Amino acid sequence: MKNYKSLKGIGMYSILGITILYDVIFILIYKFIDSYELSNLMKLALTVYNIYQIYYMLICRTLNYSMDEDNIYINTALGLKKEKIAFESIKAYQKSKGPIKGVKLSGHGKNSFNIGKSFVDKIGTTYMFVTSTKNVIYLNTPNMNYAVSPEKFDEFESGLKNRGIENSSWSADSNKNINFHKDKRFFMLFIITAILALIITLNPIIMYLTDKIPARMPLNFNTDFTPCKFGTGKQFAFKQMAYGLLNMAVLFCMYYAGALFGKYDKKSSYKFIYIALLITLLFLINQFRIIILF
Repeated sequence: MKNYKSLKGIGMYSILGITILYDVIFILIYKFIDSYELSNLMKLALTVYNIYQIYYMLICRTLNYSMDEDNIYINTALGLKKEKIAFESIKAYQKSKGPIKGVKLSGHGKNSFNIGKSFVDKIGTTYMFVTSTKNVIYLNTPNMNYAVSPEKFDEFESGLKNRGIENSSWSADSNKNINFHKDKRFFMLFIITAILALIITLNPIIMYLTDKIPARMPLNFNTDFTPCKFGTGKQFAFKQMAYGLLNMAVLFCMYYAGALFGKYDKKSSYKFIYIALLITLLFLINQFRIIILF
């Protein structure tokens, strides 16, 4: 088993700097928010964002590669990433230097490092494990491309050549004819989110029309869930309906964003529907909490 450290780069420090900058912006915005719904949304966004950033910082810091007689291994601490690439599955490899040209689908970096997934020009959709773009090797397999940046670049390349893997180009096309209606996972997530948004929209209206909402209801809450403005049951119902319509709008925006990214990688499109689902769940829980408590 031969081990290869990844080239040292600025990836972790770049992500850390971006994280601190956006955390400061989030916190400053949060200080001026006096709305329970918006403050919860900000808290959720801040939590998810920081988990996402820490995940990629750890990958940048601990990424390494290894090679035995049959496979190439890509590993990080805590098992955050653990990829095994069989030599027999590698059709060819290419070398590259300098900024990555293409579309970033997830993760971080482009010019000096790239961790995540990208659609790279003339390469295709690629799992990027590149801590420095000074020397990059792309590996082509039937299902996915991989990119690595080992310190002992020439030795790593020799390991590929010794196993009969040639340095040659291959074609890469985006999937322009993607149809999400045939993707069961994407379609089910979309339907579930749409149903939840519909519940947010219709539930308060139905309750109002059937006299199940009190005549006096809170319309606005401060950040500690203390009512700061009251109104009629009708006003409450129509405000909640507006939230439901807003969630539907977010869902359709996420759908079209998923369609755009889906041209390059179907799995990368799921994250947009998950974002819409999380936001919708947050508003639904808030609505039920208000109705139950008041």
